[in-house]
Amino acid sequence: MQVLPDGTGGAARVADADLARQETDESGRTGTLTWRHILAEEVLEAFAESDPDRLRAELIQAAAVAVKWVQSLDRRPSPPSIDPRPAPAPAAADRFRPIVDVHVLLLRRAPGSGEVLLGRRTGTGFGDGLWHLPSGHLEEGEPVIDAAVREAKEELGVTLDPADLTLVHVMHRAPERLGLFFRTETWAGEPYNAEPDKCSELAWWPVNALPHDMIDSPAAAIAHILGQVPFALHAWPAER
Repeated sequence: MQVLPDGTGGAARVADADLARQETDESGRTGTLTWRHILAEEVLEAFAESDPDRLRAELIQAAAVAVKWVQSLDRRPSPPSIDPRPAPAPAAADRFRPIVDVHVLLLRRAPGSGEVLLGRRTGTGFGDGLWHLPSGHLEEGEPVIDAAVREAKEELGVTLDPADLTLVHVMHRAPERLGLFFRTETWAGEPYNAEPDKCSELAWWPVNALPHDMIDSPAAAIAHILGQVPFALHAWPAER
């Protein structure tokens, strides 16, 4: 047995575990749940634990899921022979459909640097306790610009003019998330915490000095925006 440190815990690992749980829940609701979702959730939950007793329990759960996955593989019938003919094109209903979310950067001028408005998440099951941009999912039949206006109204109580919004970054987060980031320096109304059940506080932060306990994907997006990078991949394997 090797004696090594655990290397677990920390805000970033907690955020990864929250994202894995959210993806598992969403795949369960949409009928696309796989063994990968379940095992990834258990492994990332273990990575998020710093307490030895809770870490041990999470590792046992991860091992149990791995055993169940192996048993499922062993019970499957042998794969059929490969047909050399090309497979037909998938029907439109079978095509991959990413989950689209919109993020709003409310920016204001400040001495030495601009500031962006962030909210600390609470009670959502994803990234609770961490800072995040005002954001939300695109609804069916909704233009993305309307979604940005709606989220700003729902979360901050401010009214945005679509003409004042500028798309400044697109992020493809593994495996199925497409994030659109809009900025504006103009709005009507004073921002306030309009969803206290989902946000514990609002605060203005310098764009070049963001809080350390911020969800990693919006933090990375803001860094890309400052560097004028219009598109980025996030959380994909490094070998891609």
